[in-house]
Amino acid sequence: MAFSKDLDYAIGWNRFNLQFLGVWPDSDRLDQNIGLTKYRWILHALFMLGFIILPQTAYLLIIWGNLDLMTEDLATANVPVTMACIKLFVIRYHLKTLNPLLGAFVDDWNRTKNERERSIMLSNARKARTISMLCTVMIQIMTTTYILLRIAMIAQMQKDQMEPDRTLICPAYFPYDVRKTPVFYLTCTGQILAAYSATVSYTGVDSFISMLVLHVCAQISNLRSALKTLADERSTEERKTDNFVEKLAFIVKRHEHLNRFARSIEDSFNVLMLVQILTCTMQVCFQSYQVLAILGENEDEFPTVQLCFLVLFVVVTLVHLYIYCYVGEMLIVQVNAIPVKCQDDILTTRGVKQSSGMSESAYESKWCNLSPKDARNLLFVMRRSTIPLRLTAGKFSTFSMKTFSDIVRTSMGYLSVLLTVSEQKD
Repeated sequence: MAFSKDLDYAIGWNRFNLQFLGVWPDSDRLDQNIGLTKYRWILHALFMLGFIILPQTAYLLIIWGNLDLMTEDLATANVPVTMACIKLFVIRYHLKTLNPLLGAFVDDWNRTKNERERSIMLSNARKARTISMLCTVMIQIMTTTYILLRIAMIAQMQKDQMEPDRTLICPAYFPYDVRKTPVFYLTCTGQILAAYSATVSYTGVDSFISMLVLHVCAQISNLRSALKTLADERSTEERKTDNFVEKLAFIVKRHEHLNRFARSIEDSFNVLMLVQILTCTMQVCFQSYQVLAILGENEDEFPTVQLCFLVLFVVVTLVHLYIYCYVGEMLIVQVNAIPVKCQDDILTTRGVKQSSGMSESAYESKWCNLSPKDARNLLFVMRRSTIPLRLTAGKFSTFSMKTFSDIVRTSMGYLSVLLTVSEQKD
């Protein structure tokens, strides 16, 4: 009963989001799904492609050369919805790879554990749950605010005869006449549904990855504790009779299992996370440009609501990027070698101490109580721990808090270039 309650607490929000999209990696039920349930992800993808991505891309070609309209088109819907659609395709493509990961996740919660181990697992599960809830609530509020704001703006501009009738919520080009009453309302409804599908896809995949990585961190922490106390439990009488080698072999096998678990996450999503970095850099740049454009306008009525929405949009984008950097940093600190400053005072992947959480735990154990043969066996664990295990973007950029600051600085550099181009055109 406690196992089921803890498991539901750990995966509840992520399971709800991915089941809504039809991509929850449940191996026991995946092949049994039929009809709309099995192909639900295709429906979400078609809504995003048919009502936002392709029409807005066509509209982008029409407004090409107008910097303000282009940045609004790319930052507000086109780029984030495209990224959401890519995430949906990627997680669906790797569904069979994720099935055994989820099975191992469930087995870890079902495994017998003491109160300390359960407390560590619940602590990281609480972090993953908070990430999922926070991202879901923030992105839903942002989407709802955008839709209501657009409706209010269109109604006001039509009242002032500044906007033609039948203006769509998301500016886009469709190969049919959207001014007809039934077609117009159906198109607007399709755009709204596509927007909400994109929000669930965008945040659901991010929170799912963070849940898996934080789970690995919790398991490594428990394994470190077991390794550190392995020699403590040996009394003088037990030194010749206990099964030290068997216990150490279990720790080694468990360590290798967790390494494979983390590598599967890395191999499945490293390209996606590279695209995430690139799109987040673009979004922060374009959205910040829109904020500065609004602040620079000389109007009688200051657009406070619109400005608040854009600020919220920037915050949501940065929060999703921060999540990857945060869990990547957790993986480095908990699992791998700890970064130290090189001689040129720059943190790099090569500038690491040849020690890790696991090797430090082996060193901090009471290995002096062991026989020389048993103590030498600990060297295998320490040596294996020096092999890096990280969350990367395309296998070349490691996610960490330094990466987050680098991306923000890069976005501000692109923003400076964009402002310069805008001033030259004016």
